[in-house]
Amino acid sequence: MKPGLRRMETALAPRVAQAEIVLKPHVNRLVLALGMLYPLATTPQIYNVWVLHRTGGLSEVTYAAGLVMAIMWTAWGLLHRERMVWSLNLLWVGVHATMIAGLLQ
Repeated sequence: MKPGLRRMETALAPRVAQAEIVLKPHVNRLVLALGMLYPLATTPQIYNVWVLHRTGGLSEVTYAAGLVMAIMWTAWGLLHRERMVWSLNLLWVGVHATMIAGLLQ
């Protein structure tokens, strides 16, 4: 590493650390809120499948793959004690399971 770049990195390190301390809780809350709202985007599809019984163009395989991935991420989040990861993916487990159940009925 060039000496000038090393000096700049050393000078900026405390400011970057401070910015991280200040921003991290706000970003975490925003990501958690958006992550909890995002599954609501599937509400129209769930309505179409369960209420209107319209399943055209929807694949059980796609939702099954999503379910497997959500289960794996939930397990990973639990094992690594990452509350945001396991809680948000647990929501997706519910969404994918609901869609699969509706498609198979």
